[in-house]
Amino acid sequence: MRTVDKNQPYGLVSEGSDWSREPLGSIAAVISGFFLIGLPVAVHIFSPVIAVPMVMVLSVFLANYAPRLALVSVMIALLFQNFFVSLVSSNLSGPDEFKIIRGYNFVILVSIWSTFFVSYWTRFRGQNASIDLIMNLTFGVVALVIFYFLTGFVQNPTPAVIYLRNILTPILILQIALITSWRFEFSLNTPLFIISAIFLLMGYIELIFREDWLYFTGGKSYWELDTRSARLSLAWDQDARETGYVMLGFLDAFKVDLFNTPLLDGLDLRVIRLMGPNMHAISYSYAVVFLLVFALFRGSFIMAVLLFPLLVFANAKGALILFILVLGAWFAFKLFGARLSLWVTGFVLALYAVAGIVVGLQIGDFHVLGFMGGLYSFFGFPFGHGIGVGGNLGTDFTQLDWPAYQAAGRTPVAIESAVGVLLYQMGPAAFFLLGVYIWLGCQTLRVASFTGASLHIAASFALLTVLVNGIFQEEALFSPLALGLLITINGMVLGQAIRKGFVP
Repeated sequence: MRTVDKNQPYGLVSEGSDWSREPLGSIAAVISGFFLIGLPVAVHIFSPVIAVPMVMVLSVFLANYAPRLALVSVMIALLFQNFFVSLVSSNLSGPDEFKIIRGYNFVILVSIWSTFFVSYWTRFRGQNASIDLIMNLTFGVVALVIFYFLTGFVQNPTPAVIYLRNILTPILILQIALITSWRFEFSLNTPLFIISAIFLLMGYIELIFREDWLYFTGGKSYWELDTRSARLSLAWDQDARETGYVMLGFLDAFKVDLFNTPLLDGLDLRVIRLMGPNMHAISYSYAVVFLLVFALFRGSFIMAVLLFPLLVFANAKGALILFILVLGAWFAFKLFGARLSLWVTGFVLALYAVAGIVVGLQIGDFHVLGFMGGLYSFFGFPFGHGIGVGGNLGTDFTQLDWPAYQAAGRTPVAIESAVGVLLYQMGPAAFFLLGVYIWLGCQTLRVASFTGASLHIAASFALLTVLVNGIFQEEALFSPLALGLLITINGMVLGQAIRKGFVP
């Protein structure tokens, strides 16, 4: 087996110095990441024709000349893009432009990934069998996703494009993180500490001074655009008829029952969710739990303690359950070792999945009904309907008859469940996709058995847990801030381990 030549340039130039271990270098890297996503959003207001090629050129330049900085920039673009969109939202022409301007983080991701893709295939392929195995498996996933995308695109173009982005994003981020960590020695500790501090500041300002936060960040115009379709489709009116709760504005749409579960019905516990800089409560909660896990298992206990209340006020039970299960899995690893802890955690995750489905069917939970709809449709037509067909984005929710679905124990198509939607859209290919993710989590755990590093343990179990959460949420697997961020750490762990010889 050949190893990578450290003297060989990554793209156009040599690897350069390791800025990630210097505070000023990490600060500069974070600022560059904000610049990369903030600039095209601002330029878009004047000319999208200029903004799109500009950000593509900048991204390719970054991937070639500063690949480690490129990885940080991708993460910042995913975390903070909608914050910049909110700042300029009053200048947008309407919902159509609003949808377009929220696509720059994917343009950045694809541009950077494309550069890595070319470099890998022209320079590094064949230098390490372990890297090639991971890349080949994930390239196989990409090929299957594109096939089912083309199948779905001819039926439902717009949802197909959005689901393509959501499904591909974790794979592309994984490959970037894997190759970067294999090629270079660097650390995310300081950059993620800075990002966590920014998240803390924004989170507590939003929590304590919500009205001022919305005013100064353009949140009112952002949410007016975001909720316009729901208001025009009379979805709010339908909710009022079904629940008796009348929404008078977008702030009312933020109010939900505690952890959004029928199990707490009757307690009348309603909270106003934190939406965060990414402007989506569930995705925000997964971003917080990612930063929380990283802080806790890297020893930044004060940062972890400060982040935890934001996770609670985001009010997404899936992310909170993930954190609790990862914490339990870490204790199991320390007590029993890698092999036994995997069996114990696997049993707990299976129990969690079965219990969630059984209880969900008993109480008529929409997520479980959507999963059962995907499972039932898979057995009826196991070949897959195509990406973009079914799912939350391909379904008119104003036409759904939830009482009828609760009586039937399933929905007619897969919705509200990422796993159910994958089965419905991709058929047997969904098992390959999920199987690759499970295998990657187990490979990270294998590395943890050598290193004993707490972050490695947490990363592997977080990846496995979020896959189970995908049964009960679309966001768990389709939000870049959920699976996308968690798999980034797994990619970095595996890349570093392969470089150091922990993985043969």
